[in-house]
Amino acid sequence: MKRYFLHTIATLLITACQQTQVVLLPEEEMQLAQLEERLDAIEAAAPDEVTEYEKNTYEHFLSHHGYPRCMVIFHDDKLMQTATPENSHVVISLYQQRGRLYVDDKVVADWPVSTGIEGRATTPGQYKVLEKKKDHASRRFGSIKNAAGDTLVADADSRKHKLPAGAVWEGAAMPNWMRLTDYGMGMHTGAVQAGTCLSHGCIRMPDFIAAKIFDIVEVGYPVTVTEELEDEFPAQEALLAGSPYNNWVYEKNELENEIKQLYKTAEARLTPPAESAAGITSGNESPAN
Repeated sequence: MKRYFLHTIATLLITACQQTQVVLLPEEEMQLAQLEERLDAIEAAAPDEVTEYEKNTYEHFLSHHGYPRCMVIFHDDKLMQTATPENSHVVISLYQQRGRLYVDDKVVADWPVSTGIEGRATTPGQYKVLEKKKDHASRRFGSIKNAAGDTLVADADSRKHKLPAGAVWEGAAMPNWMRLTDYGMGMHTGAVQAGTCLSHGCIRMPDFIAAKIFDIVEVGYPVTVTEELEDEFPAQEALLAGSPYNNWVYEKNELENEIKQLYKTAEARLTPPAESAAGITSGNESPAN
């Protein structure tokens, strides 16, 4: 398993590094060797998968995949079909970076989210959906392009960046838009990274589950955003207490991510700083909504 993982990393990252003449610094080589040694030890200590819970149940889901920091989505399609604005509600856990759909206080869907970054944190509170729109584009965040269609600013803020002559504004796409506040916070389809805040304050969701939630909610639908675990959430500690496999997956994933980041750092040294275009300061490579 470990050798397969390293082969994949080598194919996707090392080869790319070699093509651009990226090399690891001596201290990075040492760090890589230490990470590989730890990964070897973890792979050798792999526990048996938990079989205590019936497969396809929520309890089984919680005891696998390195939950909550995983990209795996749990959904009980049969029960989701019974969800109405009257018998269901959505909870977004900022602490876990997970969203959950409850029907009659039973979890029928559980998915990863990415909420606001530091300085633009998603605000906890009790909300109701104010608006829903299948195809929506942000009026504040997006990109600025010239007449030829070339991107001048990839991560533009309409309150900070002015359009040069002939340039056009392209709002960031926010499909399955479910507005929660007048000032623009909402839930929508967007890029998600497990356990990671990425947005400007919105609640990003994988498209698969965002589309399903969009079909359930109506204007006035209740949504709770909380820093902690909600009261009705199953006792996670009890569910995971006998699940060494879940913790093993989490630890292994953390090490794999450290190795990936090591190569990304080395590759970034060859990337020149973003240059200003038409007098506008460039932002990040992709918009964060």
